[in-house]
Amino acid sequence: MAASGFTGAVAAVWPAAGAVCALPAAAVAVQRVHSGAHYPSDVAAGAAIGGIGAWSIRRLPRLLRRVIL
Repeated sequence: MAASGFTGAVAAVWPAAGAVCALPAAAVAVQRVHSGAHYPSDVAAGAAIGGIGAWSIRRLPRLLRRVIL
């Protein structure tokens, strides 16, 4: 989840660096499944939560301005 969130946050600001960050994030995901620490559904859910977290943090100031103003 953390690796996906970090990758999503970096990719939103700097796409080239986000692509570089995606490689170790994917490697961590594969390793977690391969070692038996997580099921593939766990890894997919973590990636989704991390991506949603990165998206919401990036959009939060705009959303708050609409609500407050």
